[in-house]
Amino acid sequence: MSEQSTPNLPSWQEFHNELIVKALKDESFRQELLANPKAVVEQEMGKLKEGSKLPAGLEVKVIQQPANALYLVLPTMPEELSDEALDNVAGGRTTTGFLVPIPFTLYGK
Repeated sequence: MSEQSTPNLPSWQEFHNELIVKALKDESFRQELLANPKAVVEQEMGKLKEGSKLPAGLEVKVIQQPANALYLVLPTMPEELSDEALDNVAGGRTTTGFLVPIPFTLYGK
């Protein structure tokens, strides 16, 4: 799958931001996202591309950041990456052309 075949899919950051905006505007969505994060993320992904699933073993956590805290999330990286893979990760890009926060395909294969 190439970027050309899926031009309308957002980057991970865009998708992430859309979830946050929706959660800020819709309290019931916010509560559902907090209670069932993986199901809600997959549901929202499915609206963009039918059949989209997160990897079965992937844990999804949603936390509320208090006003007096700043959270910085660092992804776990494989021990060794090629220069090309490092460039892709730094840009948030996988070899499938989707932009994601960690090395997995956001919208399935």
